[in-house]
Amino acid sequence: MTGREIYEFWAPASDEWSPWVKPVLFTETDEAVLEGAPARMPEESGLRCHVGSRRDTAIVVDLPGPQSLIAGFDLAKDGYRPVPLYNTTSGRRQRVPPEKCVLTDVGALVQLLCTPLPDYVRNTIVGDNPPTFLLDSRRLRGTNQPAPGIYDNRWMVFPQDFPSAKFLSLRGITQVIVIQETILPAEDLTHVLLRWKEGGIAIYLQDAGAESSLRRAEMRRPSRFRWAIYRALALMGLRRNSAGGFGSVVPIPGHGGSFG
Repeated sequence: MTGREIYEFWAPASDEWSPWVKPVLFTETDEAVLEGAPARMPEESGLRCHVGSRRDTAIVVDLPGPQSLIAGFDLAKDGYRPVPLYNTTSGRRQRVPPEKCVLTDVGALVQLLCTPLPDYVRNTIVGDNPPTFLLDSRRLRGTNQPAPGIYDNRWMVFPQDFPSAKFLSLRGITQVIVIQETILPAEDLTHVLLRWKEGGIAIYLQDAGAESSLRRAEMRRPSRFRWAIYRALALMGLRRNSAGGFGSVVPIPGHGGSFG
């Protein structure tokens, strides 16, 4: 399958959650297929928390790298439709060696996205199922320090990357559960969650590594919340990619700038 075909499978035109599937990482799945993707998706994600099947619930999974996608597959067993929101690139098209020169290696995510899907996942994409939005919790910190010549693929989310509280409510969703490893949601995600909360959606947090009960999210109002220029200010320091998401090489002094 080509990268376009893989993306169209994940985001069929007939599905109401398809507009939020980010296409940028799928542009690199062609090479992953040629190199040989994993034979199948792991059967279990290792999540210890149990959300259960609820038609009135949407989920946000904010876990490191491929852990979030594998968790999305696990949640599909309860009828949740995985929605990949990975808005970055791996450096493949720039021929960047990921083990040395990429701020955050997302090669494993690229391979998992083009892995043949089990039937229980395929059924959630074509059916009328609540969403589970999948994020990489490493998106803003990376695993290396930005430096000249490194591929800087840090990224962040904005309220526009998710459906509105009204959209969720009209589809019978009254609460959102955030599965993460940290005590509080990341600041960029907090901008999204507070807008949902203002729109009447209840927000709960769940620790991915413990069989603890859900707890109400207590979130402080982040700086620049609802500022008209928040997006422009937040993007300062991040590098955009010509494919539409984030990721480009930090320019080397005297080499004429970066490319995406």
